[in-house]
Amino acid sequence: MNDDDDGILARVRHDIDHHGWHLVLIPPEEPSPGWAHTIGLYERFEHPELLTFGIDLQVLAGLLNHLGETIRRGARFAAGDEPAGLLQRGTLAFRDIAPKWKEPFLGNAAWHYERKDVPALQCFWPDPGGHFPWQPESDEVWRSDQPLLFEGQTQAALSEGLIESLRREGVL
Repeated sequence: MNDDDDGILARVRHDIDHHGWHLVLIPPEEPSPGWAHTIGLYERFEHPELLTFGIDLQVLAGLLNHLGETIRRGARFAAGDEPAGLLQRGTLAFRDIAPKWKEPFLGNAAWHYERKDVPALQCFWPDPGGHFPWQPESDEVWRSDQPLLFEGQTQAALSEGLIESLRREGVL
């Protein structure tokens, strides 16, 4: 472990100890959307880590912090849940993440826990019409910003832009 790793580990540990979780924010890089995920929900609350995608990292951070506070107060989310009342308008949906996508998208959590099979859920937000990205009525642009990581097949899970990005990074 080098000094940079020590600093990151210390920051993650501080956030978990003081807040209950740490947020990892991955900025969008054309043609890939940005994403954010938690580290620490599983450690502190025995709740799967959460991952969500989108363009605005501040919105994603606010959403994950809100969900973390909700979990701290005793809420539990599971695959298939579509709880109402978490957003001002609409619902969220939670789905399991296929094992093959955990390391590429939750690598920081795997590093923290020293295991690749970190329990985690993807959190989806609906398009303005209230449709989730797996629904045929979903807005195509909205859909491309939210990969379907519950799908094990690459073409079913990821947009072409995200596939291109992951190939360029050597992940696929």
